[in-house]
Amino acid sequence: MAETFVLQNTLHWIKSITVETKDGTPVSAGHFKPVNSDRYVNDCHEFVFHFTKTGNTRLCRLAVGVPYADKSNISRWGHTNGHDLRCRGNTWFIPYKTIHDRANQRPHPATFPVALAELCIKLHGRPETMTMLDPFVGIGHAALAAKACGVKKFIGFDIDSDYLARARENLAQPSHLVSRKPRRRASMSGIKPAK
Repeated sequence: MAETFVLQNTLHWIKSITVETKDGTPVSAGHFKPVNSDRYVNDCHEFVFHFTKTGNTRLCRLAVGVPYADKSNISRWGHTNGHDLRCRGNTWFIPYKTIHDRANQRPHPATFPVALAELCIKLHGRPETMTMLDPFVGIGHAALAAKACGVKKFIGFDIDSDYLARARENLAQPSHLVSRKPRRRASMSGIKPAK
């Protein structure tokens, strides 16, 4: 594969995390599939490998940016250009939605949240000019993300006709029923892809 693609970034999709507050209280957020084992811990993250043709594809890091926690960083760091957004980094906390009936709500063994695909699309900037290909479209979560992001053209295929039928059903739903709640979005005016 090294003849065709270069690993440019490795992202960590965090499904569930436990952190301690300042007073030492553990707080857990997110969902994961529990492992019933006395040898292994629950797998609460997955790798997302970002391959490109050359390894130097320019990205629009602030399109998936997050506001600074310490606002003094906005004026202190020259690269901010006055924007209250910083690079999200390579750890993305995106929990699964809670479901009550796997067979009807998420009938595929390897689904991911639509929001994960949305961030990947936005990271490349200008989705309205993109053509996106998903050779393992499954039940259509990448297609839903492409639709939500305004991707110009989406091509997806799968060997399972039942999954394709579900993908078509999902795409026919009004966007507000399948997409996550809108979050604060970066204004793209004046924000250029990172060098």
